[in-house]
This record gives sequence, C-alpha cells and structure tokens, in this order.
Amino acid sequence: MNGNMEPLFNPKRLKEARLIRGLSIRELSEKIGVSKQAISQYELGEHVPKSETMMAIINTLKFPKNFFYKDYKEQYIGNTFFRANATATKKSKEMQLNKSLLGGYIYEYLSEYIDFPELNLPDTASYVSEWDNNLIEDLAIKVREHWGIGDSPIANIVHLLERNGIMVLSVDTDSQKVDAFCQHRTGRPFIFLGNDKQSAFRRQFDAGHELGHILMHSDIDDQEILSREENKLLEKQANYFASALLLPAEAFAKTVTSTSLLHFVELKKYWQVSISAMIYRCKELNLIDDSKYTSLLKQMSMKKMRTKEPLDDVYPLQEPVVLKKSIMMLLENNVKNELQLIQEIAVPQEYIEMLCNLKPGTLNFKEPEPTIRLVKM
Repeated sequence: MNGNMEPLFNPKRLKEARLIRGLSIRELSEKIGVSKQAISQYELGEHVPKSETMMAIINTLKFPKNFFYKDYKEQYIGNTFFRANATATKKSKEMQLNKSLLGGYIYEYLSEYIDFPELNLPDTASYVSEWDNNLIEDLAIKVREHWGIGDSPIANIVHLLERNGIMVLSVDTDSQKVDAFCQHRTGRPFIFLGNDKQSAFRRQFDAGHELGHILMHSDIDDQEILSREENKLLEKQANYFASALLLPAEAFAKTVTSTSLLHFVELKKYWQVSISAMIYRCKELNLIDDSKYTSLLKQMSMKKMRTKEPLDDVYPLQEPVVLKKSIMMLLENNVKNELQLIQEIAVPQEYIEMLCNLKPGTLNFKEPEPTIRLVKM
C-alpha cells in the first residue's frame, strides 16, 4: 500500500487472470484495444493501466476489481503433477495451474475462520531406495494401517483424503486431456479433481494416483526438467500405488473366484474400482496371464465396455465437502453474507463455487428478509 493507503495494482494478478481465461497477450490486447507491449508492461509491473484500461480489463476478464489490487499471501507450490493425456497442451496445463492459485486464495481466506482437519500422512522417510513394485505394495499397506482401514474396500476416497487433512478441490479442466492434478504446498497438499469426466470409479483411481505422487514424489521440484522416460516412470509408480491402495493384494485375490466379465461387474460393486483396473491388477498379481488379460480386454471391446463400463452411470460421484461446508458455515452463522465473501476473497463467484463444489448461484446475493414481531393483542 502507498502513503494514502490506496491499494496498488498487482501485476501478477493480471497475468493469472489472463491465463485462467485462456488468452494470450495478443488476444487480450485486441479485446481491450491496447498494444501487446502495453499488456506486457502491465504484467511486468513497468506501467500501471489507466482507469479506463483497467475497466476494460475487468470487463473482459470478468474478475472482481479487488483481485487486481489484492496482495495475496505468496503461495509456495512445489511441483504440480498432472494426471493428463500425453497430448495435453502447455496452455491447458498453464490454465489449470493458475486456477489452482485461486484455490489457494480461497483456502487462505477460509483458514482465518475455519479449523481444517490436521494433516495425517504416514512417514515415508524410511523409504530411501528407488520405488519398485514391492516397496509400493508396502507403502499402500502402511497407508491403510495408518488410516485404520484394514483391507476393506474404500467406498469414498475423496472423504478419506479430506478427513486426513489433504485439501481436495473440484475443477472444470475444460479439457478431456487433464483428469486431475496435485501440488505440494506449505502446510498441506492440494488435490484438484476434474469435473469433466463424471465417473465415480475413475475418480477413485484419479485420487489414489494423486495420493501416490504426494507420498512418493515430494522431493521433485520441477517435473519439466525430467526426461519423457522419467516422467513415464513417475506416472507408472503413481498408477501402481492407486491400484495397490484400492485393491489390497491378499484381500482382492481372495475375491477373484472367477475371471468372467460378469464376475468383475459384481466385484466392481464391492471394490468400487473399474473393471479395467481390476483386470490389470489381476495381471500385476499373476492371478491371470498375459493371454487371459488380452482376451478379457478384447471381450470388453466387443461389448463396448472400454469407454463406458456397466455401473458407471449408476454410482454418484464422490464430491469434496470440506470447503463447501466451510463456506456454508460462514453463511449460515451470519459471519459473512454472499457479497462479503466474494468481495473479500476477491475471486470470481463462478470459481469460488466451482472450486468449493458449490452449486452455481449459491453465492448470489440474497437480501435479508424483513423481521416481524408478534404484538400482544
């Protein structure tokens, strides 16, 4: 702030808002009628936009004015692990990364009013060697023991993560190529689950995969400097962990009493994991050989089960609740009203609702109803 206590324009916020809206510097400059050089100078903090330019920026990017003048606490973010298709573009990942910053701003604000569950992860310091399948199996068992879930199926991994202090947020990835991603942050890790693929079974695996990255790969600061082969190995390890966590070896093997597709449909109801993931787990555990594995996949293809399996549209999606409950608690206890929340968090309403898994329109401002008193006659 300056001597008059007027908030200063924060150049970082302009770049964040532009990237979240998926605009290049050129596209933004064309929309608001200034040069590319001017936008670059604003983002570098070399110049401050005039009031009419600022108005055009706000109207184009549809972010609250406060956002561009707010001095949010700097967020430490380690590497961001994307569960993404190999064809996911840099632009798509950049957009999600900047959306994740909004999640951090919301979390920081709510932390002033809410005591979130404490982070409760098993200590992985003893795992000093390279992650192989045996070590990953061991880690999955350790997580289950630490969280007291034995070898039972995990019915709702999202609530399990939230109960143990991991911040889980919903995000519209606007892409069929990014399913989920996670970040190491100061205090607690964040997992962002994509809303674009509405399958409860897929979400179970996505969340388990991200937990694998959190537990096994916290020492990696920048994934970009790794080779393609190294990145593939990290993904393979996270997939193996999700599989081992959701389908504990001994307990799962006991339930595989047949290898017919019909039996796997029944197992899907019990283990809450996709048929394709269970068939792959059978191969991993040598319950079936390669030829049987290939045969089962062919059967799934013939029955058009590779893209949409039985039960996929029956089970409701596991939804994060911690941030949603936090917002509702502030509203219901009249600590804040909808307008105050939006103004003070200074993030667009649509993103607060999306990231906190609130129904669109939840934060539409509602005028307080008049109070009336009964007068004795």
